[in-house]
Amino acid sequence: MNFVYNMNPFRRLAIITFVTNLIYLIWLLFTKSNPLFVILEAGIILLTFVFIFNSRKRKYVLSGGPHSIRPIVDIFLTIKNEDIKLFEKTLKSATEIFYPNKRIYVLDDGGRKEVKKLTEKYECTYLSRENRELLPYKAANLNYGLKNAYGNFILTLDADMQVNPNILDELLGFFKDEKLGFVSTRQGFDVDRDDFNHENLFYEYMQTGKNSYGVGISCGSGVIYRRSALDKIGGFQEWNIVEDLCTSYVLNSSGYSSVYVSQSFTHGDAPTDLAAIYKQRGLWAQDTLRLLIYKNPLFRKGLNFSQRMQYFEIGYSYIVSGLIFPMIYLMNIYSLLANDPIIVLGKEWYLLLRIPSFYISLKMFSSFSKGTGSMKMWAGLFPIYFKAFIKALLYKKPIYKVTPKGLKPRKNIVLVIPQLSFLISALGAAFFHFFHYGLTWVLAINAYWVCVMMYFMSMVIFKAFPKKTL
Repeated sequence: MNFVYNMNPFRRLAIITFVTNLIYLIWLLFTKSNPLFVILEAGIILLTFVFIFNSRKRKYVLSGGPHSIRPIVDIFLTIKNEDIKLFEKTLKSATEIFYPNKRIYVLDDGGRKEVKKLTEKYECTYLSRENRELLPYKAANLNYGLKNAYGNFILTLDADMQVNPNILDELLGFFKDEKLGFVSTRQGFDVDRDDFNHENLFYEYMQTGKNSYGVGISCGSGVIYRRSALDKIGGFQEWNIVEDLCTSYVLNSSGYSSVYVSQSFTHGDAPTDLAAIYKQRGLWAQDTLRLLIYKNPLFRKGLNFSQRMQYFEIGYSYIVSGLIFPMIYLMNIYSLLANDPIIVLGKEWYLLLRIPSFYISLKMFSSFSKGTGSMKMWAGLFPIYFKAFIKALLYKKPIYKVTPKGLKPRKNIVLVIPQLSFLISALGAAFFHFFHYGLTWVLAINAYWVCVMMYFMSMVIFKAFPKKTL
């Protein structure tokens, strides 16, 4: 088993970020300021602190070594209405895995004849549920596979993710640890190098941080599960539609550890069209927020404090983007229009302390994102995450729909109306304030937040205007 602990590249920037934000927060708590604004600012800083705490120790795992027992491994390929050509590439790659005791099952929730024909072509087992309309969820499809398969381990693959032929030989060795429930791997995407879908911040820092505490979460495809562990918790979890996160959560809180491997054993397409991005990210957010609200990890038995914080971070990040940021934006627009100061005393100190602390926080997240702008995308998707939060409060389980991939980015101004409305309103309020009240501290403080707003929303807005349509 090969692994390495890596803290040094992270430590310096994290310490500076923590100290500058802590100084600002302490100052803010002891100044006469708008209470709601203080709460919202504290909420933003809390996410930064949680990220630093969760990522302060990171464990990079490369491989688990060969498994000498050579147990039977069932490979589940789930498909609903994904492109048949993409699926054939995935199926072919699965048949080329170097492992003697593998059995490949195609779990077709679309009931398509062409999928069955393709399965027969590659001499694999075809399974399609009769009651799929009653439970139209991926977890139910996977559980149907469990009922019809008997392997010691389960490898799950999405229909559009091709797999490395060495995946089983490289990873099965981890399961020498009898308390290991599953092994998760990084997903690779065939998109531009600087595309946010690479999720460097998540894979390089959040996942490796979780790995240090034995709770690296499943990413759905390219994940190997211990069959007996799944049986103990009743199979793949159907309460959430995002079965990978919820199943990880239940396995970890049931006493099973997990390992995240910091290299990709699968690769495929990722959505680049803004409508598809909204659909995918909104679904992830809604289901993750349902988990945070109704099965809050802070109170979950079976997890220690650090493990609870690792799961809390995932859902709380959507709260910050979907609720806290837009509330601050609205407060600043109101403050400009009404000439109502957010900071009453020590206005100059606010700018002197907040601008550096916020800049360093952005520097940290941007640096760890490796130029992909994943933080800007996360913050700019606040309307989608706000909508997801409202739906999550209603406890409604979202309907599973396959995210379209491979679509060329299309121009769609309608999708960014909320972001544009905030920007236009903020700029309008700033000009209104200047012409009615002149150069004031209210204008200076809120102009800072207008700049923050423009920075965060720029990436999503540009996505609505692809280069070919400009």
